[in-house]
This record gives sequence, structure tokens and C-alpha cells, in this order.
Amino acid sequence: MTSTSREIAAAKKDSLQILDRIYQYHEANNTEIKDIEDNVYAKFRFNVERRNVTLWLIPTMYVMAKDPREYIRESFSKVTFKDSHHFNIDNQVVTGTIRKNRKAMPTLLDYATPNIYDVALYDGHMLSPFNKVNRKFYRFKQKPQQDGTTRLEFKPRLYNTQLVNGFAFVDTKSGRIIRTLLNGEFDMISFRTHIKLGEKGPQSLMPQEISTAARFRFMGNRIAAIFNANYDCNTQLPDSIKDTNSMALMDSIRPAPLTETDRRIYEAQQQKEQPQPAAEEAERDTTVKEKTHRWRDFWWHTVGDNLVTPLSAESENAEFYLTPIINPLYLRYSGSRGLSYKMRLYTKFVFSSHRYLGIDPTFGYNFKQRQFYFHIPVRMTYNPKRNGYAEIIYANGDRISNSTVMDQIQSAHGDSLNFDNTEIDKFVDNYLTVFNNIMLFDWLDLETGFTFHRREALDENVMRKYGVPTTYRSFAPVLGLKFSPWLNRGPVISFDWEKGIKGVNESNIDYERYEIDAQWKKKIPGLRLLNMRAGYGFYTDRGDNYFLDYANFRDNNLPVGWDDDWSGNFQLLDGRTYNESAYYMRANVSYESPMLFLTWLPYFGKYIEKERFYISGVILDHTRPYFELGYGFSNRYVSVGLFASFFNTKVQQVGLNFDFELFKRW
Repeated sequence: MTSTSREIAAAKKDSLQILDRIYQYHEANNTEIKDIEDNVYAKFRFNVERRNVTLWLIPTMYVMAKDPREYIRESFSKVTFKDSHHFNIDNQVVTGTIRKNRKAMPTLLDYATPNIYDVALYDGHMLSPFNKVNRKFYRFKQKPQQDGTTRLEFKPRLYNTQLVNGFAFVDTKSGRIIRTLLNGEFDMISFRTHIKLGEKGPQSLMPQEISTAARFRFMGNRIAAIFNANYDCNTQLPDSIKDTNSMALMDSIRPAPLTETDRRIYEAQQQKEQPQPAAEEAERDTTVKEKTHRWRDFWWHTVGDNLVTPLSAESENAEFYLTPIINPLYLRYSGSRGLSYKMRLYTKFVFSSHRYLGIDPTFGYNFKQRQFYFHIPVRMTYNPKRNGYAEIIYANGDRISNSTVMDQIQSAHGDSLNFDNTEIDKFVDNYLTVFNNIMLFDWLDLETGFTFHRREALDENVMRKYGVPTTYRSFAPVLGLKFSPWLNRGPVISFDWEKGIKGVNESNIDYERYEIDAQWKKKIPGLRLLNMRAGYGFYTDRGDNYFLDYANFRDNNLPVGWDDDWSGNFQLLDGRTYNESAYYMRANVSYESPMLFLTWLPYFGKYIEKERFYISGVILDHTRPYFELGYGFSNRYVSVGLFASFFNTKVQQVGLNFDFELFKRW
């Protein structure tokens, strides 16, 4: 071995040693970060370098779409950390020049709370170079310093949006990271973050000071932002001070003085808000200009604001949230279901710490079916400690098939009738479900209640023509058990029973159904996820006229998307198939990772955030085994899934799922 080779090998060994000290320091000081309270001062400054009409369509950036180009926002808050990535922020003092002190570019808050020792630097994204699991993704180089520290440089083995580059100064002896610089780019924001960490105990694993310079680019818009945060501020404000916008109070508690640029932005806003002198005011046309300003403010600030930004309000005992009316995030496309759009509303009323009412309706429209859908759950929680709540759900469900309609018509009128490519067996399902849930043990929940369905024929004229009922009603008590024997460390197993009873509220259907379902989302180090689901359901009593309608095996008229719906469900299975079998046995598996195959492609791969493989199968009555294979990826713009379906080994169809991811974190 040459001397150069020996030097390289020795340097590599030394860099691994300093990494091992970093891991050991984290393990030795990693007391649980829970219920730690901190006083945090934060300052955001924005400079709108370029903008166009598309800026008003971006959630939270609407406030910067016109008028000034420089903005500032300051806050002094009490932050309670639930864990390293989850925390509650109680703003006590908020000042700034953004209209109504609204949050702009809220994703910058992620950069305020990095956990450099965790697998993910920020909640759910960006792989930290200081975590042992991620060591394989980075190259390291160390440079010993004369003051007893080591400069540890790191860069990705391949360029990807989930990785960062930079350096850290580490105490050589203990392995404590003193400060670090991170460069990266994620979700259309490129950033450069300086982090100074605490010095002792759990605080040494958390930031003490953070300074981030960021730049946002999208469709010709370019906004520069500077963010500074100071933790562990000495000032302690009374809990009675909440959301005040007192500039005098902020001046008295600010840990560092404003810069000249900060003062200039404040002064420009104050001059704008000052009333005009009386002489100038007299010269104004008060009848025309004031009226014009009122209409302009109404359309721009009231109507326009609520079209593209969430509408929310919060008080001590209530909160309200409505998604924007115009929001591409809620636009979905599926090859089997077509295009759909939905909106969500959330309202919560708090009566006490253990009693609160939540209303969380979803409204949507399916363009392929030309049908409006709604799902309105109303939940009264009366014992949160034991997961005790009573809930009412009113909804119009998927279009469902009655498997006996065609048999009845053809039996009475002859087999020569051809109903292929028609929907005479389709019914619109409206239902009301009332139930109560209570946790009997830490590992067992009990659910009891009833459900009522009213199913109306999609084509009532044809049904009347052949003398077939146009409306079917069913009433059924329901019983559900949910087992979590491994608590949060294993699968959740549910058992459902439903029994239709004729004669109750004009019910004309009797049936009995059993289902068992098991689901497990297994988190694997490295932001990987293994989704597994298996289930079995069957009818023991079908009655004369019945709808085979399962609780855990059904079509979804308004699919949720990548995070909730693509795993554990079938994407290409025909809607009729769900309602034609007296039993089913299903299994679904998906594997998700931030770096699989497309990640390694030149240029394109650097924008891939997650990749996923799918395999699903189901065995049904009177048909061959059905399988689906799929591959999907997600980036800052879209989630795309390509699926193929098979009966045994014969290909049936290929389909594409498409979801907007643009600004989902905003």
C-alpha cells in the first residue's frame, strides 16, 4: 500500500471515529424530549424579488401578491415540545407588516425545529447526516482544529432533495455537535441554515440559535426569506398574554435589536397607515375614491382571500377551519373513478377538558359519475382517556349494485333482454350510522350502534317499467371490536358484525354479515414504511333482495390519495365487483422508501421524494383470483401511481392514479 493510500485510509478511519462519538453522545444524552417548555423569539423577513398573477394562487402567499415587496413578522411564543418533531406553539406577542399578522410561507417553521440527531431532520423529510441509519447516504471528511474541535464535512453520495450538504464543528473528545451548517433544497425552497446547539443535557441536542436564508421559486415568482430564532429566552411572560400585537411589548422583550432593514420596513408600513393631512384629505373625491376602495378591498381582501387560502378562526372554546375553495390539492384522478374534487370543513366546540364536539364534513364531486357526494360525521367525545365518544354519520355512499335486479327482470320477462353496458342495477346509497365507542382495556375497543340505508334506483323509470322496486331500506344493529394486543407496536385487528332486521322504519331487507380486518403500518428506519393489510368477510344470511355491501371491502367515491388511500385498497377493481360476491379474502402490501430506483436517475431522480411498490390480491365468489401490481412515486408537484390488474396471470387492464402534491405542506 502506498503512503497516499494509507493516509486516505487513516482519514476515513478517523472520520468514522468522530461519527461514532457523535452517535454515542446522542445515546448518552437522549433523555426523552417531552413536555419541555421554552420561550422562543422568531423573526421572518421576506423580500418579493419577482412576482406575477400566479402568486395569489399559492396558499399562504396571497398576502404578498400585491402592494409592498418587503415584509417582516416577529413572534414571541411559549413552545411545548411533545417530542423532537411535535410541539404546541402558543403565540403571546405577534407583530409585523403582513396583513392581519398572517403566517406566510409556514414551511419555514420546519427549519425552526430541526432534530439533527434523528433519522429525519424535519418532520417526515430530509435525512440527517448525523444519524447512524443514514450513514450510507453520505460521504464524510474531517479536519481537526487547534481548539480541540473537529470540522466534519459531509455531502450526499447522490444528489437528492432528501439529502443535505454542509459541515459541523464537533467537540473532538465528547462528540457533541457545537454548531452546524446545512444546505439543501426541498419543496421549492432552497435553504442555508446555521444552527448553534445548547451546551448541557437534553438542551445540547436541541437548537439554541437558528439562522436560515431561504429562497422560493415558482413559475417566475421569486421570494427571498431570512428567518432567525432564539431559544431559551430569559424573558417570561404571563400566560394571560396571548396573541397581542403590542409593538411596545415586543420592543421590550426582543433578544436582539432590529437591523436597519427591519426598521425601514416597519417605518414604511407606519407611514402608509398614517392618516393624510387635513388639506390633502379635503382635496380627495370622498364620494368616488372611498367607494372604489371599499369595493377593491372587498373583492381583493375578502372574496379573493377566501378563494385561495383556508378560512379559519379559533377561540378558547371553539375552532373552525375550511379548506380553500380553489385548491388543486383536493383534485384527484383515478383511471377507474375518473376526476374528483373535494372540500373539507372542520369545527370543534370545547365544553370542558374531557367533553368536546367535532364536526368534520367532506364534500366532493365526481366528474365521471356527475354526482355530488358528502360525508358528515358529528362526534361527541365524553371520555378521551378511554377513547369514549358517540358519533353520528350521515352520507351518500357509492353507487351500489343490487345483484338480484337483473335476475328478477329476466325471470319475469325472458332471457332475451340485453342489459349489457347499462346501469339499471345501480342504486344511490344514502345512509345514517349512529354508534358509541369505548375503550374497555388498553388493547380493546368496543363499538355498538345501528345503521340505516336508503338505496334508490339510478334509473327509476326502467325499474317501474319492469315492476321492480325503486327503493330498498335496511336497518341493522352493528357491533365492532378493535384489538390492539401489541398497542402501537403491532397490527390492529378489527371484528365487525351487522344484522339486517325487516320491518324497522319500513326496512325490507334482512341479512347478516361478518368481517375481520388487520392493518399494520410498520415504520422502518430511514423514513421507510411497510403497509400491510389482510381481511376476510362473508354473508351468512342474504335474504331475497340484498346488497352485498361490506364495511372493509368497498369502492371509494372520493379517494384520499397517496398517504391514506393508495395503500391498503384496490385501484382498478370494478365497482360492481365489490357488491357481487358473498365472501372475500384480501391482502394488500406496499413498501415505501425515499430512495429506490428512480432516485438514481440523472437529473430527474433528484426531485423524487418517495417511491412505493404495491401488491394486492383478493379471492371472490364465482371468479378467478384477482391481483394488482403497482409502482408509484411522489415529488413536490405530483404523486403518480401506475397499476396493472390480473385474473390469475392474465392481464386485465392498466391504469394511472394522479394526485397533486403542490403546496400540500403549505
